[in-house]
Order: sequence, then C-alpha cells, then structure tokens
Amino acid sequence: MLEAADGIAGGYAGKLLADQGAVVVKVERPGGDALRTWSAATPDEPGRGALFAYLAAGKASVLDADPGWADVVLAGPDVVELLGAGWRTACRPDAVVVSVTPFGLDGPLAGQPADELTLQGWCGLLSACGTKDMPPTQIGNGTGAWATGATAALAALAGRRAGGADIDVAALEVMAVCLTNYPSLYRQFTGQVAAMSRGGDWPSVVRCKDGWIGLCIFTAQQWSDFAVMLGRPDLSDDERLSSMGGRSRNRAFAESVIRPWLEDHTAAEIHELGGLFRIPVAFVGNGESVFEMEQVLERGVLVPNAGGFQQPRPPFLQSASPVLPIRPAPELGTGRHDGGTRAPIPGTSSRPLAGITVLDLTAFWAGPYATHLLATLGADVLKIESPKRPDGMRFATVAKPTDDDWLEYGPTFHGANPGKRSVAIDFSTPSGRELLLDLVAHADVVVENFTPRVLPNAGLDHAELVARRSDVILLRMPGFGLDGPWRDHPGFAQTMEQVSGIGWLTGLAEGEPIVRSTIDPIAGIHGAFAVLAALEHRARTGEGQLIELPMMEVALNIAAESIITWSAEGVRLDRQGNRGPRAAPQGVYPCAGDEQWVALAVATDAQWDALVTVLDRPAWALAPELADRAGRRAAHDDVDAHLARWLADRDRDRTVEQLLAAGIPAAPVWDQNAQDQLPQLVARGFTQTVEHPVAGPVATPGIGMRSSQLDIAYRAPAPTVGQHTGAVLREVLGLGGDDLARLVSEGAIGTV
Repeated sequence: MLEAADGIAGGYAGKLLADQGAVVVKVERPGGDALRTWSAATPDEPGRGALFAYLAAGKASVLDADPGWADVVLAGPDVVELLGAGWRTACRPDAVVVSVTPFGLDGPLAGQPADELTLQGWCGLLSACGTKDMPPTQIGNGTGAWATGATAALAALAGRRAGGADIDVAALEVMAVCLTNYPSLYRQFTGQVAAMSRGGDWPSVVRCKDGWIGLCIFTAQQWSDFAVMLGRPDLSDDERLSSMGGRSRNRAFAESVIRPWLEDHTAAEIHELGGLFRIPVAFVGNGESVFEMEQVLERGVLVPNAGGFQQPRPPFLQSASPVLPIRPAPELGTGRHDGGTRAPIPGTSSRPLAGITVLDLTAFWAGPYATHLLATLGADVLKIESPKRPDGMRFATVAKPTDDDWLEYGPTFHGANPGKRSVAIDFSTPSGRELLLDLVAHADVVVENFTPRVLPNAGLDHAELVARRSDVILLRMPGFGLDGPWRDHPGFAQTMEQVSGIGWLTGLAEGEPIVRSTIDPIAGIHGAFAVLAALEHRARTGEGQLIELPMMEVALNIAAESIITWSAEGVRLDRQGNRGPRAAPQGVYPCAGDEQWVALAVATDAQWDALVTVLDRPAWALAPELADRAGRRAAHDDVDAHLARWLADRDRDRTVEQLLAAGIPAAPVWDQNAQDQLPQLVARGFTQTVEHPVAGPVATPGIGMRSSQLDIAYRAPAPTVGQHTGAVLREVLGLGGDDLARLVSEGAIGTV
C-alpha cells in the first residue's frame, strides 16, 4: 500500500492496515509529514513527534514514489503535491484508490479548506453539543479524523474484495453519521424541524465526593435500578425521570434528586454500586488517569512504543491472525519498494461481500452499525431478535407505546439496520438455541455485543459455534473486554467516552466534561474492518477465528493523542472550549440573527494574512506580535473579542463564503435537524430513500464512502420485528409449515 496523505485520517488508515500485515510505504514531502515534529504539548514549536511514531509504526518512508506497484493507494488532499499531477494514470488498473478528503471529490464544497472544528460545524455536531448557556461546542478530541481514517481502511479492504475500485471517502459524510445520531430521521418521523438545541443527556459527567463520575442512564429499567441505588425507589416509575427526554425536560428536578447523593459518595463507591446494579457507570479518564485504571492495567492495553513512550495497543484482538508487534516508525526517506510479489486480488464482485452470510446478534448502535456496514457491502445479514426482547434501540422511538407498530419508528434503529432481515428467535429456550446453532452452520460470520457472560450462559460460546462450522468468524464487541475486573459492567458509547478521556477534552475549561455518543458507530467501523480482515485471512488459510473488540479499547485508540502526549512529555491535555492546539485563533462566534454562528480556525500564518485582508486590515490585526501562531495564541482573548465584534452584525452564510474564498477554514454552525438539506450532502446523494412497510419512505444517511465501481446501495429498509422469520427458516434451513408451528408452540420463534 502507498500512503500519500498527511495527518491523522490518512495515518490512522495506514496504521490499521499495517497492523494487519500490509506493507505500507508512506510518501512524504522533503520536509516530512507535519506530524513528525508535532506535539500538542508544544504546538507552536517543533515537538517530539510521538503521535507520528504511533501512526507510522512499521511503515516505510520514501520521498518520491511511482504508484504503479501498489495494490492500494491512499490519496489525501495533498496527493498531487506528493505524487505529481499524473499520479492516477500511473496506478495499476486493478488498484484500490481510496481518496480521503474533507468534503469528497465533487459537490459545491469540494476542494474548500476545512479542519476538524469547521467540519464539526458543517455536519451539525456543533449545533447540539454543549449547554444552552454556552456557545456551540466542539468535541475536543479530533474524533472525526480518527473515524474517517477507520472508514478509509475499511474502504481499502472492501475495494480489494471487489477486485479494485476508486473509492471516495468524505470526512464530512463520515462525521455526519458518527458525530450525530440520525437527526434528519428524527425530523422525518416527527414532521417537525426543531430549533437548534444544546443541553445533552443528563446525568453524564457529574461531580461526586472526590472528583468526577460518569453515568449513562439510557433505558427505563436502568433508571428504575438507579433510583433504587439512590435510595429513592419511590421514583422508579416516575415518568419525569425514566427517560433521557424526561430528565432533560425536568432537569432541575433531576438534579435535585441525583446531585446530593453523588456528592455524598466517592467515585469508587459509585462505580462499585453501578456494577452491582448493572448500570453504566465509569471513572472519568484523561490522558494521565487512564494509566491507573485497573481494567487497563490488568488487560495490558497500554504497551511500549519504540519511541520511548506508552501507547494503546491495536483496538481488537484476533485468535488466528494477531496483529504484528509494534515496530519503529521510519526515518524520513530511508525506505524503498520495488514492487515485489503482488498480492492476488480475491474477487471481482461490485458487492464486495456478496455470498457472505452474517448472523447479527447485536443490539443498540455499535454492533448494529458494524453489521449495517457489512450489509451495505453486500452480505446477507440475518438480524436475530428475541420475540420477548427485541433490539433495545427499537424502544428509542418517536411513537407512543399506545400507537400501533410503535416499535417501528426508532430513528437510530432505521439508520443502523437497512438491508438486514429480522428473524425472531428466543435462544434462551432449548429449541431456540438449537435453531440458532443450525443457522450458524450456514453462516460465515457471527457478531454479538452482549456483556461477556451472555453467550456462554446460553451455551453459545465460541467452541459451540466452531463445532457447527469450523471456519466461522465470531466478532465479540463487549464494552470492556472478555476479561478483567470490569468485564461484566455494562456500557454505552457515553460510558466509553467518559472512561477513555474523549469526554475530558470536550467542554469549557471550568465546566463539566461533555460526552456525545460517537464511539458506537466508530466501534462499528472497526468491527466491520476486523471482519473483512478475518475474511481475507480465511480466504488464504481456511481458518476462521475469534475477534475480541472491546469498545473501551477502540475509544482509547481514538483518544491516543492525549494518552501519548502524557506518556511522552508529561503534559495532560485538558478541555479548552472551542480552542485547540492546531490553530489560533480558533472559535465559534455569533453572527446577526438568532442562533447564527460561524466556526473558523486559522492554522497557518498564510491563513492569518488572508483573514487580516478579509477584515480590511484593521490596526489591531497588524500588530507584529500577531504575525505568528504563538503570538496569536498568547493574545487569543483579545483576538476573539475583535472577531466577535466584526462578526456580530454580519450575515452568517455570506461571511463563510468570503472566508472560504480567501482560503480560511470556516463553516456555519449548521442545524443538525436540517443535516440532510446541507447542499454538499444533497449534491452527493448522501441519503438513500427506502420504502418501509410501516414508516413509509425513509431517507437514510449513507456510510461515508462512494464508488462508481461498487454497488453499495441499500437493498431494503430496516426490518420490522421478526419480519423475515418464516422466509429465512424456510430458505436457509428448509423448514416447513409444521416445523414453524412447532417452534412457535415451543416459544422458540414468534411475534413480539
């Protein structure tokens, strides 16, 4: 693989592939990738480059390259500078070319400047992050770049299975899914365009007796148990508190119940009780404190890098094809590649996973998003739901329980499940378990995201599955891992962001850390990547395997920069509101009108000069101390005040157009509820409309990649509960009407 891309997204894509054994050659400009001398600890002067050492471990480095030898070419926005104007025609006809750009290769914003903050503005994340008494607020971890890198790595493997393809990965589209929760689907189902709303889920990260504790009370059952844990069983069924929406509407009452109890208990006490009550509770991590967490220590999650610091190990473990040991990053320009033996291309189908059957035992968002990607790439995904307990995400519905078919109006469920077939099997019954094992015999892949005890307790551990199909691939996606002291603790995306340090970097410096549910789909991308890697291994060796992908360890990889910065330099990265180490000035500023905001980030001196010109060269902006980023950072408060005055009476969209035309990364804070109306997404056909038998036409967001050579259209809507039970059991197992009637009578299959 040839990696012709600077920055985190391209570097992380190459890292994931190198960890799987790919020969990755990184082509760099004469001065080297900017990350070679980057450190968030010393952003305005050359640093140690520990992040580069993490991303580039095991790669080779060249200063020029002919792409004609590569099976995969990863092309960043600077590919022409790195490879020359004719680079694409020099690639092999059967090569996989993955372009990774901010907006994609076409559309009205193609080629415009962007960075993490402004992309968070364009995709709608900023409009809903923060609280109502603060400006729209970024996720401070740079999460979008890591998610884009994982998507690019997945695209590379998908393209190889297709026999070669050009694949267009747009960071904006990846972030539109991963950093928001299908807001346009909520609008479709309710018929309302809500005003921008900030406030978030509560309780989330809250003060306790000796610091912070992370909470995620998602289901009504979890609230009921939490109320008992608080000593308030009288509130177990209180509708004001039993849902996230209810607690948001009754925030003052919720705080009056919860805060006093938390303030009287230590984080350790609350964490222990949360485990006993099976409530998602997390210690609140940062780049420093993750080194002291018992789950991290006992599982050996942090490992040595040859650069002399600790880093997160790769985000999943494989029983048959473990990732390579961590190797040194290359010296600049010391590598070479003469082509060597070309790896065979395994297939030529426009649907890369055509002919692959997946048993999907997952629920909520992380696991279903992994299998959603597999279904979109062509797999036949059989979604197994208990008739007594369907996917819990169905209950996050905009319909009332008194409405007909109320379970079929869950926006997140629709977003993460198109193209699957739902089979209602209760595998807690003897005949249901046997039925599931009969399906395993016909499956290539099984995916589950229960807590670790569930499958073994049901007699469905890895050995049982292998007994039915020796080369089966089992992907397990527990919250914290299959072993360790926290193995049985439940957790959602919010839990993982709390514990990993992602949430620590989001919010105002003096305020509570803020979390968003972003790790679910990002874990799903990693899960789909791991499955494709395992399928390629099986195609070469005939071996199936067990893959363990803990969501916590995915989150720690996404939070790698803060962990590495602490280990390498002893500097803890903390939240800074909308500021960040890579740009100054950087912020979100109000414009004329209600909830009209502009996000901008000035990373280079050239961008600053351009901004000064747009400002009409006012005297304050010409001060010599503002000529470099260090000076602008030192004067950030004053610069912010001047920019706020300049923007206060200006039209948002015209100002953004002016800034972009000058080469300055800028964005409107786009209302997430109108995400599907963003012209760039409309022009690129980001949503695909499928006809649902209950909800009607559903315009479902895409997956962040496009290709004219791949058929990644949604073949069907998200299924209704048990919609395909009879058809699948007849088709796959050859059962007849009498068999199905018997299984219904035994409680093995049925309706909700």
